[in-house]
Amino acid sequence: MKKLAMIMAAVLLLSAIGASASAEEYVIELDPMYNVPTEELLERFPITYETPAETEMAKKIQNRMLNGFNTWNLGYDAWEHWGEVLYSADSIYNVHGAHLTLAEYQASMNAALQATDIQMGQFRNMILSGDWAAIRYDTSMTNRQTGETTFSPVTEFVRFADFGEKGAKVDEGWGGVRDASMQGMLYFMTEEERAYQKELDDAILHIVLPETDNLEEKYPITYPTDLSTDMAKTIKEIILSEFEAWNDGAWDTWADQYCTESIVYTMDNKDLTLEEAKTELSQKITDLHVQRVRLDNLIVSEDWAGVHYWNVVTDENGAVQPMDTMTFMHFVNTADGVKVDMCNVNQGF
Repeated sequence: MKKLAMIMAAVLLLSAIGASASAEEYVIELDPMYNVPTEELLERFPITYETPAETEMAKKIQNRMLNGFNTWNLGYDAWEHWGEVLYSADSIYNVHGAHLTLAEYQASMNAALQATDIQMGQFRNMILSGDWAAIRYDTSMTNRQTGETTFSPVTEFVRFADFGEKGAKVDEGWGGVRDASMQGMLYFMTEEERAYQKELDDAILHIVLPETDNLEEKYPITYPTDLSTDMAKTIKEIILSEFEAWNDGAWDTWADQYCTESIVYTMDNKDLTLEEAKTELSQKITDLHVQRVRLDNLIVSEDWAGVHYWNVVTDENGAVQPMDTMTFMHFVNTADGVKVDMCNVNQGF
């Protein structure tokens, strides 16, 4: 009997160890729920202007982004669980210009989803290069109290880190451009973090562009990615020349040279002709003084480019603030050289 009791005790101990090991073996990043194959997801969420995911890292990022679309419309708790897959404890997300830790970002999203029903619409772009993704997609936002629905495009620039079999996770992201929403984001930050935010802002405000004709030196890319193809090199030249033309007050001349006559220029969620775009931008220049000072991203894949840059904006009262712009541009070969035939501009001023 003593021997039988010892055997039974050993069996129970092994069972307990096995159950514990089984519980510990669950890795949320490997859960099939969050790892739907890319091919299946692209059928559900086709990308309007699809460009390739050519490297293993790009494929990891693409799959993770599409799985995010697949799990979005399930409420905050589901989003938070998905966050364990997409983010690490050290992830940073800049929301409408506010530099948030993961916990702060989660708190802001919880508040947003309690007040607003946010639904994902069409996926427009996913431009991948190195460990970066530039994405653009449509959303609908319904106020839970009033029932009013608005439609808005969203743009994001995201740098990922490779976590091996756990896939790609966000290192730091920029979601949406700085606008009036930023003041609400400050509520979720500590006093120390608000002070750090001011340091980030002051660094942009104090940029002095060098006096040089070398535009690569004048507008260096903060987060460089591969631009080695002939098309990418040409796109870079065109975009740097646009920066210079804008700061020289000669954007109209640049547009006549580098935009097709039939360009669709989308700004403030409105599709404009080239002449209409000139008029709108001329009015902005009249109301505000806007200088482009820092080029954070130029992400190119085939004939598409995602561009994220910072401006110093001075209003009519002399108030100065940093404001960013996110632009998605499509380029075509014409008889007169490479030109822009689609441009989608997202900015908060």
